[in-house]
Order: sequence, then structure tokens, then C-alpha cells
Amino acid sequence: MTDEIASDRADFYLCLARAFLTPREEAAWDAMRELLPADLEELDQVLGYGIIDQLAAYRTEVSRVGSAEVLLRTYSSLFLAPPVPAHINTAVYLDGTIGGGSVAEMEQAYRACGVERAEDFRDLSDHLGVQLEFVAYLYAREAAGKATGQETRLPLKGGHFLHGFVDRWLPGFISDLEQAAGERELQANPYLPLARILERAVARDAVPHPDAKPRSRAERAMDKARAKHAEKGVNEEDLRKIEAILKEKGLSTDHLSVPVGQRDATQGWQAKVPPSPRRKMEG
Repeated sequence: MTDEIASDRADFYLCLARAFLTPREEAAWDAMRELLPADLEELDQVLGYGIIDQLAAYRTEVSRVGSAEVLLRTYSSLFLAPPVPAHINTAVYLDGTIGGGSVAEMEQAYRACGVERAEDFRDLSDHLGVQLEFVAYLYAREAAGKATGQETRLPLKGGHFLHGFVDRWLPGFISDLEQAAGERELQANPYLPLARILERAVARDAVPHPDAKPRSRAERAMDKARAKHAEKGVNEEDLRKIEAILKEKGLSTDHLSVPVGQRDATQGWQAKVPPSPRRKMEG
């Protein structure tokens, strides 16, 4: 893989990572509507994921959203308002609960590659956006090393993380998004075609780590059992576990008692927005 391909993959996964963050500001709506589909289309021409149909579906869905307010309501209905129909903290699909063993495994992978939790980070480490941003980071590190000829070898590459985690929770995530449109009577669901775009990319890029052992039949059965358990949603016991984890990490738990719709104003959270791609910034 050349440094250009690795860099383009970093751009691609970074765009998707930011697209799945909470769209709290008007700029996020503008980026989702105008910049994101053009960026992904341009990158796909180089990377060859074959996402033309999925991009067309995304453009249709995002055009039906209509405003930044509707986009935020859609995101909240899908990922924030309990009982959530789809889990943005995706280790639920692997462990059947919030804050399970897969979260610790992800954190171990982050630390092994020199990535640490920021003091102001207020979510768990298995947030979809965090995982994809980490994949983008791994590809960016690989691209920089190839470009300079001084590649620093990390314990894993972007494709290894995709195979070890993302490829395993993605089917359940997509299935939940498919069901959510009817259950929540959404005006539009742009996040479903985005998830399918991610699915096409992961199918191309995910590769097993050379030191990874094949998953046993028992482990595969456990994955199915955990996914079935995850369909029950987040209950009071899960919330207590979330509270315990946040307290252990020295983070505030005050927001757990605040209704979801009021949390932004109460906590004063700020959002990131999907970036323009690297090539446009250079133009």
C-alpha cells in the first residue's frame, strides 16, 4: 500500500468518524449535507469501495432531513433517547452490555499505539466515532512513515482494528438502524446509508492481525448470544454500570440524571464537525 492510499483511507475514516458525532451546531448540518457526500465520492474514486448506490441513498435521505434541528432530533432519536434503537457505543453488540470487556480491549489497543483519553472526553471508549478516528490515526501514521521512509511500527494497523472490532459489531448496528426507521417514525435516516458505506469499506480493508488466533465456535456463539441480549436495550442496571465506570475514571455523572433533550444546555458540550478532505484544504 502506498502512502497516498494510506492517507486517503485516513481521510475516508475520519470523515465517517465525524459524521457519527452528535450534530449540535449548524455547521455540522452544512457539512453533512454538502461536504460529506462530495468528499466520500472523491475518495471512493481512488479507493474503489464501490459506494455509488449507498452515496445516492445518503444524498436522498439527507435531503429529506431539511434542517439542522431535524438532523439533531434524528440523531437523538436513534442514538441518545432511551431506549435507544441503535447503539453508538458499539461494544454493546459484542458484550451484550455497556462497558463490557470489549471496551477494555479497545482501550488497550489505543494505549499500545500511543493514544490516551483526553481529560475532557465525556464518553466511553467504544463510541463509533472514537473507533473510526483511531482507524484514521493508524492509517495516517502508516502514510507518514511510508512518505518519509521512517515508518514507526505500531502493534497493529488500521485493517487489524477494523477486523478485530468494527467488522464484528457492524452487522448488528446496521440491523438496528434498518428497524429504527419504522419504530421511531423518522422523517429521514441518513445514518443507515452511512453505515452501509462503512460496511463496504470495512469489507475491503479489514484484515486479521498476523498474531491473532481464529475465533473458536464457542466464541462465535457468545457473540450471537451477546447480540441477542443487546436487543433488550439499556436498562437501569446498565446505567448503574455506566455511572460506576465514569466515576472510576474521575468523570462527572451528573448528566445521567438529566433528560437527554436537556443535556447539551446543562453540560455545555460542544461538537466537532466533519472536516473538508485534505486535498480540498490544499487546493
